[in-house]
Amino acid sequence: MPLDPAQRHQIEQDAITAAWEAERLAACDDAIALLREVTDLECDDDGNAIIGTDADSHNDLMSRITAFLAQHDQLRNSPCPN
Repeated sequence: MPLDPAQRHQIEQDAITAAWEAERLAACDDAIALLREVTDLECDDDGNAIIGTDADSHNDLMSRITAFLAQHDQLRNSPCPN
């Protein structure tokens, strides 16, 4: 028996919402992984993390955080699709 248009629409909306929520959860997992790396950094006497650079003034962790934020900025500004 075919679905009526309202049922079909609700199923489509549920699928869109589930995909949106999965993307947000994946972004949270990525953010938690980055934060765990920050907590593993050496700290100074005041408890501030020491984030150093290599000889070429590059910092892999900061580059990855910047890339993460740029990639997920659209998620921060996007409302739930329903």
